[in-house]
Amino acid sequence: NIANTTSFNGKQLLSGNFINQEFQIGASSNQTIKATIGATQSSKIGLTRFETGGRISTSGEVQFTLKNYNGIDDFQFQKVVISTSVGTGLGALADEINKNADKTGVRATFTVETRGMAAVRAGTTSDNFAINGVTIGKVDYTDGDGNGALVSAINSVKDTTGVEASIDANG
Repeated sequence: NIANTTSFNGKQLLSGNFINQEFQIGASSNQTIKATIGATQSSKIGLTRFETGGRISTSGEVQFTLKNYNGIDDFQFQKVVISTSVGTGLGALADEINKNADKTGVRATFTVETRGMAAVRAGTTSDNFAINGVTIGKVDYTDGDGNGALVSAINSVKDTTGVEASIDANG
């Protein structure tokens, strides 16, 4: 354990025991500074990475609390609606986490991926075809989107919608 074995002049530097240590810095007496180094063990500074993944199949509200190691300074986030409506979902959850990053030290990113089980059948979208509130409009596409029209239309607004389309080997 580095925090308990790193020392200077016989004093442990990183364990949290280096408290109010005085150093002579000037040529005259009493020209000193005092220094304290807090504990740097990962269990004390809270450096943790957490990743999760899962399927979301129903809408609902999410609320959670970050528990602080000291048991006192916990942080409770606001409730976030997770659904398929505009302004909800994992993006809204990440926004809630990130807007409090200055208080919690926690940042969030997310990726949503959806895969179809079968090839796209030829057809036409409606005039009001929209993704995440952005209207794409009427698109005529062939089986497996062989003409690339559907993917092209969706990807033309991907910077606004946050949705990118692609076709796998099965169409």
